[in-house]
Amino acid sequence: MSSTPTSADPAVTALRIALEQAGHDLAEVLFQRVELENQSHYVVVRYNPLDAEKFKREEEMSTSYSETLQQAGWQAALDLGSLVLVPNIPPRDTAPDSYIASWSISIDCAINDQGAADQARERQLDTGITEALWDVTDAAGRSTQVLTQDPDLS
Repeated sequence: MSSTPTSADPAVTALRIALEQAGHDLAEVLFQRVELENQSHYVVVRYNPLDAEKFKREEEMSTSYSETLQQAGWQAALDLGSLVLVPNIPPRDTAPDSYIASWSISIDCAINDQGAADQARERQLDTGITEALWDVTDAAGRSTQVLTQDPDLS
């Protein structure tokens, strides 16, 4: 297991923005990307107050961080009591405008998750399928389900 610095990391930047927009004090939050030997990437989000007395709020803050991140699109964020674990984070060199749609189709330069799903649908091999439900994951690790339909074949 190795851990890497979080500067210029699109996933950590997106996590920081989500927490900051929800009113959390980023001076009290630690972010750490962890890469396991099997190439899985995770981000650990941890409450780290400047005042040691505030550590009594660790579980409360962990729950709050987890709820905030889930509402911001990281549904898999796990509240582990003393920290939040955000699994399935793409590697840090993943381009910010990249998406991965289910069926392992990689989409680059999409405007948003709907655009990524539409591009994946266009590249789908079975043209007889008139609609598809895609799990689309962005470069920061947020997943969304998107339904695409082909009105010409319906």
